[in-house]
Amino acid sequence: MANTTPPNPPGAPLKQPGFAFPFRRKGQGNAGSSADFTDEHDFHKVLRQEPSGCYSVSGKGMWHGGIHVTEAGAGRSLDLKNGVRCIAEGEVVAWRVNRAYPVSEIPAENGKPAISAPYSTGFALVRHSMEFPRGTTLTFFSLYMHLQDLAGYESDTSQPKPAYWSTQFKVTGFAWDKPHAGPNGQVAPAEQQGLRIRATRPHGTILGILPQGAQVSLSKREGDWGQLKDTHGAQLFAPTAGAYVNPDAAINGWIFLGKENGGPVVEEIMPDSSLDRVVVPSTPVPIKAGELIGHLGRYDSLSQQTASRMVHIEVFCDDSIKSFMEQGRTWISNNGAHPDRWQQLGLPSAPTILRVDRNTTLYGRAERQGQDAKQTGVILVTALAELAKHHEPHVEREPGPDGYKRHWWHVDSADVQGKAIDGWVREESFAGGRVTREFAQKWVGFQILWDAHDPTHTMFATTKAFVDHASGADVPEPAALGKLSPLMASIYRALYPTGDGSRAAGDLCAAAEDPWTALRMSRLIIRHESEWANPDKWKQLIAEIEKQTGPQVQHEAEQRRIEKLVWWDDVKPHVTDLPGSDVFHIHPIGLVGNFCKGKFQFTLAMMQRLFPHADRDVLQEVADELNAHLEAYKLDTPLRRTHFFAQVMQETGPSLSREEGFVWKASSLISSFSYFHHHPDQANGHGYHQIKGIKADGTHMSQADFEAIANGAYGGRTELGNGDYASGDGWRYRGRGLKQLTGRANYRTFSRWHATLQNEWPGEVLDFEENPDLLVQPKYAVRSAAYFWVAHNLPAKADKGASAQQVNAITAIVNLNADSYAARVSNFNTIYSRGDFN
Repeated sequence: MANTTPPNPPGAPLKQPGFAFPFRRKGQGNAGSSADFTDEHDFHKVLRQEPSGCYSVSGKGMWHGGIHVTEAGAGRSLDLKNGVRCIAEGEVVAWRVNRAYPVSEIPAENGKPAISAPYSTGFALVRHSMEFPRGTTLTFFSLYMHLQDLAGYESDTSQPKPAYWSTQFKVTGFAWDKPHAGPNGQVAPAEQQGLRIRATRPHGTILGILPQGAQVSLSKREGDWGQLKDTHGAQLFAPTAGAYVNPDAAINGWIFLGKENGGPVVEEIMPDSSLDRVVVPSTPVPIKAGELIGHLGRYDSLSQQTASRMVHIEVFCDDSIKSFMEQGRTWISNNGAHPDRWQQLGLPSAPTILRVDRNTTLYGRAERQGQDAKQTGVILVTALAELAKHHEPHVEREPGPDGYKRHWWHVDSADVQGKAIDGWVREESFAGGRVTREFAQKWVGFQILWDAHDPTHTMFATTKAFVDHASGADVPEPAALGKLSPLMASIYRALYPTGDGSRAAGDLCAAAEDPWTALRMSRLIIRHESEWANPDKWKQLIAEIEKQTGPQVQHEAEQRRIEKLVWWDDVKPHVTDLPGSDVFHIHPIGLVGNFCKGKFQFTLAMMQRLFPHADRDVLQEVADELNAHLEAYKLDTPLRRTHFFAQVMQETGPSLSREEGFVWKASSLISSFSYFHHHPDQANGHGYHQIKGIKADGTHMSQADFEAIANGAYGGRTELGNGDYASGDGWRYRGRGLKQLTGRANYRTFSRWHATLQNEWPGEVLDFEENPDLLVQPKYAVRSAAYFWVAHNLPAKADKGASAQQVNAITAIVNLNADSYAARVSNFNTIYSRGDFN
């Protein structure tokens, strides 16, 4: 399938989208905050609370290409307040927002009361792309159906609205900006007031003034500022009374979006043109994994008067998934064991998944089978990172049969009867069965099924067989395997390879109730016509049902709903790489579970591995500070984190020293610094002679010596903004923090940078030029290093790859004249090959 994302240039790291589960876990207790899911198995357990709408067969025996989350089902364990989240990085290509939900009206009949049932036709469609191996791309789409209407957001203003909506901003009566007086003192009329447009934010040249009531669209938002894309014909006031302003002058200018004069200067509105219709933006809207898609919308039953909120989530692609998976698996087969080949792709070389096959013996203790050891009856696929969270791995005392000391992991599984069992396995070359470490790009356990299917979405080969099963008709073997469509028969065999098939239909309807069967189902990629196209296909099913029941008013209402829900034909002409409606469906949780590493968190163990002699509490403070501001520090990829700490390790050493030391040999001072070259007597008077720390006169170096050395080394350095030797700036602004920030000018600019990020640390207005010793504290030591990293655009350099050349390019900015270039490359290779920050 064609992909609109430009291919990566040769040698650049492969672009791998981030992934996130579609909801966060609900907080515990009244004050509990929600938390990210990191374990796919936990999400499957939550989905077991859903009475219907499971992948790929609903509880009623219909094909179902996605999963449901309802307020009364799985939603009880999920953070619904903060909404449905995008499952992968991509771009929103289409959506529909209901101003207010349409309503299905069913009149009272046969003693039953009338039903008025609201339902949402709102949706968002997101396009995603991944590449692996180089030059091989897959485009896939995620869909979120039945989203909340605009009226719901207007009634609960605490709920954030999705950022991708085509909203506009209206200038309010709190915007009181006026034109300046003209050169001859003329004053603009009193009614000429509104909102200034600036060339740059926050103090750029004034380009014009938007009148109160003007409606504008933005191309970008940054904090409390927005960049204008369209003024929709607003007549601007000139910046100066009596002057002329070109209406086009506003485009790309910036306006303030916050509060002034007691209220908001703009209010967000939805134009009528964006409501109750399919919107396909001319430029797709970028969205990150985990960002808000919307909230659960109403979808009330047509058979009973009960309010219900839900969302339907699915993932689909075209048939290129087959070749994409094949090429990925082939590359891993040929190259997976070679770390350098992963580095050429800019990807971590460590496997992320543990697979434990059926018929594997679980040992009672690591390295010891013990008596009555249990055997697995299911296939376990789980993230190594999740195993490490719950159980410390055991490392073999002696090399195993393959000559290596391997990890042993404690795992949970089930036997052939489905009874829970647990025990220990060796991660590779295990005598007890087949256990392997796998790469996500291998699509571990995924299987593609594309047999013929019933276009009316039942699980049976004929519509009559479905009606017989649903109605409990007295026919031979109504649930047998032979009654299923070829596609559903393939699904049954994939899930129940040893089943006799006598209750195949019932087994498929209940598949989601067993955690191991649900896991296996989540690895099936199934071709089937989408529910969101060709609404006439349902008429055949309704006609067959009504042969037995007679006409039903609910059926007519359901058909009208379906006709309003479909969107495929509205989107396809504008999104050319949207496939035909006969697509390959992927379980959204299975996909995320395979690729999602969860939100990365620095841990104490990671820090201790890099800084083995540092104080434990200090390292924990460092990890906490990094985790709190990961995106602001632009340490949001493994490559960036590795480059960052390759430098920090060299600057601070194994003890994580946060303050520069000045124990210098006298001869080195003379050869290294201009001041001491011209004042050798001072070098000999303050530096040590032969024995480290002992001066020529036999006394130990003192605080006075350290200060003198710092003042000589850094005093008078104009590029650092320091005063001369006598000013004491050399010592006062010596190297501190994780990247040894040095010089008055750098402390000053760090203070300014820190002040611009008050949303990250509200209320912390600090002047590091006035209080330089703050940088010794762990959290400010981290911030000073992050400032240097971001201000010098080092994340962009890190993104270019994992080569020694890239490490050296960063070193040249951090410490140009250092003699430790090779050591920093070694630091990088050590961290990267271990996969510390994956």
